[in-house]
Amino acid sequence: MKTNFKKNGIQVVNNLLSHKDKNIIREVIVSNFENYIDFDTSCKNFENLKFHKKIIEFRKKNQKKFGEIYDNINLNARFRSIFYQNKFLKTFSKLLNTSKNKIYINGFMMRFDTPFDNKNTLGWHQDTWYYKMSKPNNKSAVCWTAITKNTSKNGTLIYVPNSHSKFLKSTDLKKKDRYITQTRKIEITKKELSNKKNLNLGSGSASFFHLNLKHKSGINYSKKIRLTVGCTFHDMGENFNSGKEFYRISKNSI
Repeated sequence: MKTNFKKNGIQVVNNLLSHKDKNIIREVIVSNFENYIDFDTSCKNFENLKFHKKIIEFRKKNQKKFGEIYDNINLNARFRSIFYQNKFLKTFSKLLNTSKNKIYINGFMMRFDTPFDNKNTLGWHQDTWYYKMSKPNNKSAVCWTAITKNTSKNGTLIYVPNSHSKFLKSTDLKKKDRYITQTRKIEITKKELSNKKNLNLGSGSASFFHLNLKHKSGINYSKKIRLTVGCTFHDMGENFNSGKEFYRISKNSI
């Protein structure tokens, strides 16, 4: 596992989430939307089309409220607790070659990527821009876990293997927008484009990729939401920037 992560900048672990973990995620979603969406007994799992249609329709009709609920879900303690389980901490420590007692987690996310949504897709970038806790060694990585089955059809993440050796400066960083939270575009060569891969994952499978790995969002061409959960994890050992929990571009992190 550690060797593949070091070489390619990415590692996949199949079926890491248990049935119980998936139920927790579903219960958190249903509880946060319950005042606005009636999830009847047919919406029992993430493959049920009605489950997806109800959320998609609500988002179309009330984007502001959807955004508020989305933010609340990402702050939810029960959802975040999944990544503090021993199986995740053990994997984090193995990949970063450190102790489980020296792992710091932030950047929790539960993404709802709806069909044909171009607004929230991200171009080629590296996550090193946003997370400065282990700078300059960048002993950090992203955990990206599929709840739905993620393929090119529903716009799974696209990445360039072995592209994590160097952190690239942004091509669009301007003084006037230095405080705005946005993707920092990077250059991609023709050779890298020819080597790009889709991160196809079965439901419950997790991927772990280095902060420097070049990647982008795909477009969801299916009828369902691409649902993904994850976080960012860091080695709190040598050169950890203690107390600096900002993870977006700010005057302190440029």
